[in-house]
Amino acid sequence: MNYTCKDCSYRGKSSGQGGGCPACGSFNLAGKISAPAARKSGKLRVILLIALWGYLFALIIWKLNH
Repeated sequence: MNYTCKDCSYRGKSSGQGGGCPACGSFNLAGKISAPAARKSGKLRVILLIALWGYLFALIIWKLNH
């Protein structure tokens, strides 16, 4: 979970001591979940996985024919 301070615009992966902002000490933090980045990454991984499997099968078929 990422945290954003509403007072000083600090962005980080963790809050400070006692739940306050590590930059300014304010307790005015908003938690955000970066789901769109995770979905993009997952889509790219699936495309890469399919491409690599296709390449592997093409190499196996080529090797069997030669």
